[in-house]
Amino acid sequence: MPLSIIPEAALLRQRSCTSEIETQRKTILENSLLIELLNSFPDLVAVLNRHRQIVYANQAFTDLLGPVNSLDLFGKRPGEALDCQQAFKNENGCGTGESCTTCGAAQAIATCGRHHQENRQECSITQETTGLALEFQVKATPLPQHSGELTLLFLSDITQEKRRRALERIFFHDVMNTAGGLAGMSRLLCNQEIPAEKKDKFLAMIQTNSERLSEEITAQRELCAAENNELNLSAAPCSTLCAIKEMALFYGCNDNENSYQIEIDSAAEDTTVITDRHLLNRVLGNMIKNAREAINPEETIRIGCRTLGDTTEFWVHNPGHIQHQDQLRIFRRSFSTKGPDRGLGTYSIKLLGERYLGGKVSFTSSPEKGTTFALRLPVRLPE
Repeated sequence: MPLSIIPEAALLRQRSCTSEIETQRKTILENSLLIELLNSFPDLVAVLNRHRQIVYANQAFTDLLGPVNSLDLFGKRPGEALDCQQAFKNENGCGTGESCTTCGAAQAIATCGRHHQENRQECSITQETTGLALEFQVKATPLPQHSGELTLLFLSDITQEKRRRALERIFFHDVMNTAGGLAGMSRLLCNQEIPAEKKDKFLAMIQTNSERLSEEITAQRELCAAENNELNLSAAPCSTLCAIKEMALFYGCNDNENSYQIEIDSAAEDTTVITDRHLLNRVLGNMIKNAREAINPEETIRIGCRTLGDTTEFWVHNPGHIQHQDQLRIFRRSFSTKGPDRGLGTYSIKLLGERYLGGKVSFTSSPEKGTTFALRLPVRLPE
């Protein structure tokens, strides 16, 4: 959707005063039939004023927030109420940041307000407090008999549906492709006419694909555990240079479609961090796989590490460029430049790197300098 659908910045910043919000809220509460209807919906429903502030929320909405948070719900915008990370990156709040121009909820509300008709979108938010992703089907529609001043916002939680679709993509596509390759090579090995040297090659390929199959399943299991707060950590001393060398060797050798180069930066510094080595490998591996998908054949991926004050930074660079509009959505769970339900890689980089390893994940991208993803870790895993 074009950015022009979003109102001007000055209009986005405006908010109604407390007395106006209270007046609007009383008007809604006086309509007992409307209140009963809104509370009958299992979805989250909010009534918004012209400045996108909540003047009423149904029972499902307040139940989600709990008794403490629901007390100061009114006057907030949807992203602020739902703890969206982007709502706190700009002093003017929800809907005013650059990333908000790609938000489905912001687009639905703006389109509804401009054309006075229902609009549907999908919205993905990452919560500031938990780091978890929530996915919503959004519908914004004018509230009748209120002269376009009030908007009904329906938020249907499709988080589990999105996760199921992602699992289907992983197990019915990636895993099945690998399993199919294993089956094919196993059948060839049963052919007694194959020369011994070819059998050795097939055995090596079977080992590689078996490791890849196990890796795919383990990665998804760990992501599910991380999202369910069930991931256990094991901290131990780790050589930063050894970590990136191991990753370079693994992804440089264990790829049947390897047509790229992985280089360790000559300025890479060796130091020791106390962290969960397995999760660190997972994050670095996802960074490398993300870089691999972004480059052309024969191009080079560079990886490195360095000390920055009391932190250590790992980074992975590729010569590709991420379009600006895609950069605004890069860490959303379901977003990928490769198509629907493909955004788990960068999402898991941020979830595991920040929430579990206690680090900070960032990236830069430009046509001139390419793309670099970085993970900055404390020298000791936070307890």
